[in-house]
Amino acid sequence: MLGPEFWQDIASIIPLTGPRVDMYETPQELVVVAEVPGLSSPENIQLSFRDQSLLIRGMLVRPYQVSDEQMRLSERYFGTFERAIRLPGRALTDAMRAQYHNGLLIIRIPLAPPDGEKVIPIQFT
Repeated sequence: MLGPEFWQDIASIIPLTGPRVDMYETPQELVVVAEVPGLSSPENIQLSFRDQSLLIRGMLVRPYQVSDEQMRLSERYFGTFERAIRLPGRALTDAMRAQYHNGLLIIRIPLAPPDGEKVIPIQFT
């Protein structure tokens, strides 16, 4: 009922509880870039695919030990997160590959060539 435009508009109002994500497409692949600073172990993040969506789950751990009472300003997100990103039908999910470097998780997903118009023969009887 509420379209994607609504959710994009409201996203600026609702606090994000997980990594910020960019996604772009080239003729050959779809690239998803997620900000996940401070990961020190592959156990802190998991990628999976379900129902045409890429799922990014993980845990961002605060790198310093302070209590909530000691915090004077807290704008960064820490804790568990899950992001679901809908992928186009052309995504070849069996050939996905991911790399983590300098706080960025970069996921490359090859794309099948676009389908051209298919002519459907009509049988006359």
